[in-house]
Amino acid sequence: MKHLIFLLTLLILISCGSAKKTLYPGMYGEMPTSLLFLPVVNKTTSAEAQLLYASTVAEPLSNSGFYVFPIEITDEFFKRDGITLGDQLKGVSPLKYKEMFGTDAILAVTIHKWDTNYFVVSGDVTVELECTITSAKTGNVLWNQRKEYVVPTTSNSGNILADLIVTAINSATVDYVPIAQRLNIMVFGTMPFGKYHNRHLKDQDDIVQEAKK
Repeated sequence: MKHLIFLLTLLILISCGSAKKTLYPGMYGEMPTSLLFLPVVNKTTSAEAQLLYASTVAEPLSNSGFYVFPIEITDEFFKRDGITLGDQLKGVSPLKYKEMFGTDAILAVTIHKWDTNYFVVSGDVTVELECTITSAKTGNVLWNQRKEYVVPTTSNSGNILADLIVTAINSATVDYVPIAQRLNIMVFGTMPFGKYHNRHLKDQDDIVQEAKK
């Protein structure tokens, strides 16, 4: 019986994810202390998604123990060269950012979904991000996560007409910033802590979900 309980527990742990040190050995090997946030790659039809998301990213990264280059300053630097979209940086060697900014690593974010879905009787808001940290010293990918967060906007008061109206209003007036902030917690919560966090190097056995394929 004890052996059965042990095996079941082991299976549950395996199904729940893997240890950080197993998934992201490069983060512990290189131990980057500074991150440069690149202009977002926006794969959605929302023109405002890039700017809204960029306003949410510095705080969770700082809270995770990293020095984040001031986003407003780096954005201005890129804009002077005519770069406003992450797609324009495709093909640029990660090592170039070490030369230009002195950063240890770069964070690239792709927004795959930033959608409001309204189906008359139901609705939801979906945000999906893919985040990748790449070494500016070696060009190796150190960490990657892709997650989706869905927030229902459906009203279920029991009054069909009222529910239709409330669902439509909720879907039309949704604030994406808190949703992006919540998703950031989910995404960056899988990342090994940086030098300026009190759990730096103490989180190697923490279990996290692997990146969405």
